[in-house]
Amino acid sequence: MAAEDCGGMAVALTCKDMAKSVAFYRDQLGFRMKESWPDEAAPQWCNMLLGEQSVMLGAAMDPDHVGEMCQSDPAEAAAFEALARDFRNNRAGIGLSVYLRVDDVDAYDAEIRGRGIQPQREPKTQFYGIRETIVDDPDGYRLIFYHAVAMESCQSCGMPLTDAQPGQMYCEHCTDESGTLRPYEQIFEGTVTGFFMGMQKMERAPAEEAARAHLSSMPTWAGRSS
Repeated sequence: MAAEDCGGMAVALTCKDMAKSVAFYRDQLGFRMKESWPDEAAPQWCNMLLGEQSVMLGAAMDPDHVGEMCQSDPAEAAAFEALARDFRNNRAGIGLSVYLRVDDVDAYDAEIRGRGIQPQREPKTQFYGIRETIVDDPDGYRLIFYHAVAMESCQSCGMPLTDAQPGQMYCEHCTDESGTLRPYEQIFEGTVTGFFMGMQKMERAPAEEAARAHLSSMPTWAGRSS
């Protein structure tokens, strides 16, 4: 499953069991090993690629010995020792999600399931313009494989998006000249005056109430208190 060039983006992950992690990424997720150290058979570090996207894996170091690699720099040795102790004493991956693009999430999901992977759930289309499947690696790092999708409606106001590009979330009325989402106050005022007052011929007060209710049902503004 090929992936698009992500512009040289790379992430480095520390692994408790390198052999297990390498097998997971290579044999089950379909990555290929590009570089490794000291060798490909038993790497302590390696660069795994999915298309041009890089996930570098490095073996966790013993906190009592990691400083030996940088004896000439006591400050750096202390920093690496602290990191090694933190990694040993805490669960890896908490709060980290790595997004990796694939051509077709559903096909990739079926492919990795056939190799024994059990994603967190079925592939899902998100309101922010991607379809994704989620996998946790052996150390608990969350990997989100995705492809961009064309949305049918604006996720801010609900207007149909007839010619939307994959990944496009908003209509021209909800974005400024640079394509950035306008502030809620501007969207609200446009909904009040343009739709409810202008098209629905409502008075100002009920138009404001209707606009608040309508926008609160939109994914972008859901959970907004006012």
